[in-house]
Amino acid sequence: MIKKHKLNVAIAAAALLTMSGSASAHVWNIGWKALASGDLNFYGVSYHPGSIGGAGSVDDFGANPAGLTINGIQIDFDLGSATNLNDCIGPASANASCAPGLNVLGLDGVTSAIGYAGGSTNGKYAIVSLTPAELAVLNIGAGNNAVTLTSFSNNVHWAGLSFASATVPINIVVQPPSGVPEPSTIALMGLTLAGFGYTRRRISKTR
Repeated sequence: MIKKHKLNVAIAAAALLTMSGSASAHVWNIGWKALASGDLNFYGVSYHPGSIGGAGSVDDFGANPAGLTINGIQIDFDLGSATNLNDCIGPASANASCAPGLNVLGLDGVTSAIGYAGGSTNGKYAIVSLTPAELAVLNIGAGNNAVTLTSFSNNVHWAGLSFASATVPINIVVQPPSGVPEPSTIALMGLTLAGFGYTRRRISKTR
């Protein structure tokens, strides 16, 4: 199940229209990065300029929920994950040339909002980090996944635009349960025990 702090009750369309404003600032880029642990990070890039605000601000996702809608499920941005990109103007790509803060992420892919592919302000980004179990709830598994994406917010800085569906390639790494030996270890133990048995049989015959 998606973590409780991430799962949002659907925000009414009327509330969105009232609180998000018209078209002054929104998430215009969504990028993703598969991690070796099997987790998958999504990054929402807002083109609203300005430094990151503290408690109670539009970037305080506890006070002002915002996040991404992934395959129809709303998931909050991770608390405290808003990161300043210094308001550079760059293209919709995994490595915006003017934004070293994006380049260092080494994103696997990026999709831009409809009508914004030519580039816009890279104001700041926030993260949705998902475990393999949470990805399974979203019907995202190993390999290539067709994923529908948008964003939501009760404030204009992170409000949604329309995105086309994206193909998200990921690599789910299944870690063995804690305390359970890996298959190679089990095989080695089996060979060792078989060797002991053979040695005991030989000793018995020589007596």
